[in-house]
Amino acid sequence: MQPHRRFSFGSISRRLTSYFWLLIVVGMLLTIGLGYLPLDAQTTDISETVSRCIPQQTRQPIVRSELIGSSRLQGKNYYLLAIYTENNQQPTNLIIAVTNGRCEELFFNPMGDRIPFASAVPRSVAQQLTLAQYRREIQRIGKDRFQQQVIQVATTTQNPTWFAEEVWALRQLDITVPTNVQVQQ
Repeated sequence: MQPHRRFSFGSISRRLTSYFWLLIVVGMLLTIGLGYLPLDAQTTDISETVSRCIPQQTRQPIVRSELIGSSRLQGKNYYLLAIYTENNQQPTNLIIAVTNGRCEELFFNPMGDRIPFASAVPRSVAQQLTLAQYRREIQRIGKDRFQQQVIQVATTTQNPTWFAEEVWALRQLDITVPTNVQVQQ
């Protein structure tokens, strides 16, 4: 026959405290452990269909990808992604089209050349993806700062020429396009 344990609030309090600290320690270990996962494993806003389309063979390994925006035209879904590679803080633009679960890479610019999206996708899609890109930047830095950057780029560049999709998107966002900017159709 076993002796009965006496009920006390102190023993319950000690058990709850030990469970609480155990949960805290496990939570910290999980948080630290997740920090060591590859960055693209932490990306949750990209569907599996789209993530399968991200190129695996690039000069530098891709460490993170982010969905910037999407557009739909004539039964085809277009996705603009920011792709981050090792040793590069600036993302590379990637546009993927998905039709009936099948995807194709339409635009990938790892060198960061100034190339309009409209060179690879219909103009209306290029406009919508550029608009999404600018909205995201405004969300990140604020509209006033974004406007200042637009003015600064236009005034520090000799004969600034911007793509039609860029000017269209800026106007949609009520961002003033400097008068010295020339639009490339």
